[in-house]
Amino acid sequence: MAKSFEFFFDYVSPTAYLALPVAQGVAERTSATLVYRPMFLGGVMQATGNRPPGMVPAKGAYMNRDILRCAEHIRLPFHSNPAFPMNTLGLIRATIGLESDPGEQVRFITTCFHACWGQPDTLDPSDKAAVAAMCSANGFDANQIAALATSNAAKDKIRANTEEAVARGIFGAPSFLVGDELFFGHDRLDYVERMLA
Repeated sequence: MAKSFEFFFDYVSPTAYLALPVAQGVAERTSATLVYRPMFLGGVMQATGNRPPGMVPAKGAYMNRDILRCAEHIRLPFHSNPAFPMNTLGLIRATIGLESDPGEQVRFITTCFHACWGQPDTLDPSDKAAVAAMCSANGFDANQIAALATSNAAKDKIRANTEEAVARGIFGAPSFLVGDELFFGHDRLDYVERMLA
């Protein structure tokens, strides 16, 4: 049976942005399949009673510094997003709507994460014109992405992914599952790699 691990994420999470290239590296080194599982983090937090780190002032201040340190460590550009905590529902629905074309889906995931956290002029995902411009600049059909963002099928799939995440013990993002074994956080991917190896 082929090895695989699941990546539950939402673009609102800056640590999920940090996790993306690291997770892709783990998949490459272990020859495991990385399964992308977009979910609505707000729904997960509400269902599990979790709270954003920024609601604890000392933890929020630490995380702001630590994210910069981690981004520098993996040589990934990082920029705070003034729209945070932004509404990413349209983007994650569009992402799941692209699942029939895995290569295009991964390209869209990478583009969205970079637009939200990796460039000085960060994207506000609730700004439809800005999302359309991001799509056009990166070779995506802006009309297709807009349609996927509002489609009932994509809404149902995101709801199902979010409910499944909660049922499987996920309480935040990024979260990784190797079978039923849960690993939370971008800094736990070395454990994921060890388990896959």
